[in-house]
Amino acid sequence: MYFKLRIPEPCHEDWSQMTLSEQGRFCSSCEKEVIDFTQLTRKQIADKVQSGGQLCGRYRKDQLDTTYFIPEEKSPFKHLGIAAAFTSLLALCEPVLGQEQSIAVKHQSINNDSLEASPNLSNQDPVLFTGQIFDSSSLSLPGVYVRLEGTSLAVRTDFDGFFKLNVPLEIYQEDLVVVCSFVGFENLRLSLKELKKRQKFKLEMGEMLSGEVVIVRTLNSRTKKPRSKRQ
Repeated sequence: MYFKLRIPEPCHEDWSQMTLSEQGRFCSSCEKEVIDFTQLTRKQIADKVQSGGQLCGRYRKDQLDTTYFIPEEKSPFKHLGIAAAFTSLLALCEPVLGQEQSIAVKHQSINNDSLEASPNLSNQDPVLFTGQIFDSSSLSLPGVYVRLEGTSLAVRTDFDGFFKLNVPLEIYQEDLVVVCSFVGFENLRLSLKELKKRQKFKLEMGEMLSGEVVIVRTLNSRTKKPRSKRQ
């Protein structure tokens, strides 16, 4: 089943003024527990819907604009014959696979020897950038994803919000951009030039909505039938 979540009538009560509860906050106006869904993954939200749990809560805007999926339950015996045949095939191939694996290990050891013998191709030290990331309440944010845009270079902040990013000298340019992202917060974009000048940064919370959610079933775009040429 494919579905989306919508809040027809958003709650205008101040989240920060609500009383803390086990799963979120307690709203004295509507006398309900408002669950905090902002840190949940799509799968966790889909599981909540499937279990029939309470959906009155606080959501990120992007969580309401996305399509969720709950897989249909299938009989455990449907593919039993295929699984048995595959197991038998693995048993027959096991001696051959073991032989190939031993050959691959020997080949790998030869490659390692050649790498150890080769000279170091680059003696240039990378440029080190460090910093600390906080939220709007000046609390450190662990787990923030810090990535150099356009490359695979990325790190995460530690428990105290600190990060260290090594940029190879051969690609270093002051106008390269570092993107700091964390669930529930707006992305922060900084040039390496800015990152060099200061070391403390703040992430702003993304737009949030609270209220009673309704489930809207949708069609998977891949299963829609193509329109007739006459239409």
